Amino acid sequence: MPTGFGGGGLASVTTDSTLTGAGTSSSHLGVKGWPLTTHPCSRAAVAITLGGANQVYITGFSLGYELTFSNIATYGDAGDGVGFYDLGVYTKAGALVANIGATHLPSGTPQHQAILQAPLTLAPGDYAFAFTGNAVVATIRADNQWATWIDNSNVATSSAGVLPASIGALTPTPGITAFYFVLY
Repeated sequence: MPTGFGGGGLASVTTDSTLTGAGTSSSHLGVKGWPLTTHPCSRAAVAITLGGANQVYITGFSLGYELTFSNIATYGDAGDGVGFYDLGVYTKAGALVANIGATHLPSGTPQHQAILQAPLTLAPGDYAFAFTGNAVVATIRADNQWATWIDNSNVATSSAGVLPASIGALTPTPGITAFYFVLY
C-alpha cells in the first residue's frame, strides 16, 4: 500500500476498512473516515534547488493516522555524486525525528533512502519534510500548486549536508509548493 505521499496517503488498511474512490486521477483512492488530503499531480512540477549551501528547505504535511516507515523516496531532476544531501522529517516543535544522513543523490531518478532511525512510527499530527545539502547541484521535484500548512525555504542552517537536530518551533505559514516524497 502507498504511504504518506506529500500531505496524505494510505498507511495500512485494517480489516473491515471501507475504501472510497476508484484510484484514478478523477476519483482518488481513500479510506472512509480518514481525514486525508489528496491532490492529483498538477503536472506543474518544478525542481527545487537549494538557494545556498547548508540551507534547510521544508514542506509541511499532516498525518491523520499513525504511520510506521523505514524509508524516504523522492525524485531528483538533477543529481550530485560529489556533494552531500540529507532528507528528513521534523515535528511541528522543530525536532528532527527521521533522516537519511549525508548522502550523494544520483541524477534524474527516484531516490529510495533508508532512514537512520528505522523503523519509526509517527503519531497523527503536523510535520515538515526537509531537504538540505552542502552543495546546490541536486534538486528535488515539487509541485507549485499544492497547499501546505508551512512552505518555507532557508528556515535553518545545516552543516556538511546533514540536517540539524532542531530547527526551532514551526509557525504555520501556508504556501503552495510541496516536495514530492513518500514515507514507506
